[in-house]
Amino acid sequence: MIKKFITLVLISSALFGVGMRKSGDTVVDRQHRLIWQDHKHNTKILVNHEQALDYCANLDQSGATNWRLPKVEEYKYIIDKSRVDEQLMINRAFFHVLQDDYWAEDRTWLRNFGKYAYYIFLKSGAIYYQNRSYKKYVRCVRDM
Repeated sequence: MIKKFITLVLISSALFGVGMRKSGDTVVDRQHRLIWQDHKHNTKILVNHEQALDYCANLDQSGATNWRLPKVEEYKYIIDKSRVDEQLMINRAFFHVLQDDYWAEDRTWLRNFGKYAYYIFLKSGAIYYQNRSYKKYVRCVRDM
């Protein structure tokens, strides 16, 4: 009986990641005390950086209104480099995901006076920056 329980725990950890679990239209990251949006809108809303900031600031989802655009450092928490063969580097707990670019809150001020912002490319898990006028997808986060 104990072997079955341990096997179930190990399989669950492999499938859903340690410390992360799907809960309705969110993913809860207990280790970093964050709640991530995981809604069909994450694959449909394509906006520039300013619109992404506004979208998260005005989001009312799962009874919460304190959403924001994630920081680059926070995106690193949900990247799963072990998924390289699957060509999608996000934790398995997430369901609504595209192999595409998602805006981060952070801007880069070097040589461009804040006209560029960072984003994460979920196919590779790499972080880049681009002019804030380009359109990318949005995934919001909030603190627990």
